[in-house]
Amino acid sequence: MFKRDLVRYVALCAGALIWFGAAPAGEVLPYQLAGDVSESYRLLTTTYYETVEPRALLAAASAALADAARKAGTPIPAPALQVESDRDATVAELDEAIAAAARAAHASPNDFTYDAINAMAKAVNDRYTQFFTPAEFKAFNEALDPARIGGIGVMIQPDATSGFVRVTYVLPSTPAERAGLTVGDLLTAVNGTPTKGLTVDGVSSLLRGKAGTVVAVTVARPAATTVVSITREDIQPPTVIYKMLGDGIGYVWVMAFGRSTPNEFDTAVSRLNAQGAKALVLDLRNDGGGYVDSALDISSKFIANKALLTVEERGQRDTTIHADPDPSIALPLTVLVNQYTASASEITAGALQDDGIAMLIGARTFGKGVMQTLTPLPDGAAIKITTAHYLTPNRHDINLRGIDPDIAIDEPRDARFGDVSRDAQLSAAISLLQKKIATKT
Repeated sequence: MFKRDLVRYVALCAGALIWFGAAPAGEVLPYQLAGDVSESYRLLTTTYYETVEPRALLAAASAALADAARKAGTPIPAPALQVESDRDATVAELDEAIAAAARAAHASPNDFTYDAINAMAKAVNDRYTQFFTPAEFKAFNEALDPARIGGIGVMIQPDATSGFVRVTYVLPSTPAERAGLTVGDLLTAVNGTPTKGLTVDGVSSLLRGKAGTVVAVTVARPAATTVVSITREDIQPPTVIYKMLGDGIGYVWVMAFGRSTPNEFDTAVSRLNAQGAKALVLDLRNDGGGYVDSALDISSKFIANKALLTVEERGQRDTTIHADPDPSIALPLTVLVNQYTASASEITAGALQDDGIAMLIGARTFGKGVMQTLTPLPDGAAIKITTAHYLTPNRHDINLRGIDPDIAIDEPRDARFGDVSRDAQLSAAISLLQKKIATKT
């Protein structure tokens, strides 16, 4: 919904100073790298939300090429790149400069291309505009949408009393849930290997394996210790965690807004409704954001026909996005936020607060009121560019300001999210919801 877009050289002799003049015929970049350069330059000059001076981009690329050559042991002057009469000519000159610098340094053109694009991205002086190499782009995607893992579907943590590990969460519709594992179970052995003294990573490596294989898990409960055989499946690491608290209050922690988050959220709320939920706590603390569409999708589950945000883009009229007319959740709601609630999670928090759906509890949010468009490039790299600025439904500009909570409560250093006894912000949310539940009944 919101997604949009050296000069040549002559070498005198080995070890001698290299300067740029006429290049050998055919001094060109591989077509995919040339595509990376062309698309990045086009997007930076046409879609960045403020006007960009092309000369600044070329100067940054030129300096980066000279620096890359110096690091490769072949000092060269920074190429004198010029803004030509049309963009294609400018990009062609930049392509030649990159290819020439790489050839002079006897290096792969990939690194020189990436250095040049990275420098142009940084030249707009925006912390969120960023170039990703193919490896970095893969890591970025996996942070929001982790690759599926062969396993059973539990989250675990060390148990200080016993020295084993304890189940802290069972993912819905996974082998662990079907096998009857529950929160609080002690896992004392995996395939006969005791877990006592092992790290969480150590136990996790024992639980994981190829989908279709069987793992024997020894489960200790107060009543008995049993060995459960569980067939592994490919599991999607969760972005949403839920549980039922006391007094019919459901707790839903959205850790990031990935592509699968709205579906995970629906499952969580459906399960809590089946358990008799009378109200919900939506925890957005430490949620650094993600996909705007996912944040709007979840916001729309609570809001009917009202504005969700207003988007301001360069050269275009402001666009106000409204919620659908049929929200699916009508339960009383509170939202937990802190200084690490940022970006897409601030869109949700701001919409729910401004539209009167929920009170925010916690600390002022991070303050990221701009939006980025992520564009994959031909060779597997990508560029993320700030293309828009947004306002909350009441047209509040939160950029570099954040959103103030309705009820400010400090977060203790030893806070444990989701643990009512050690989570003052959650306790306050529960107290507020208890009053709302009492009023409704």
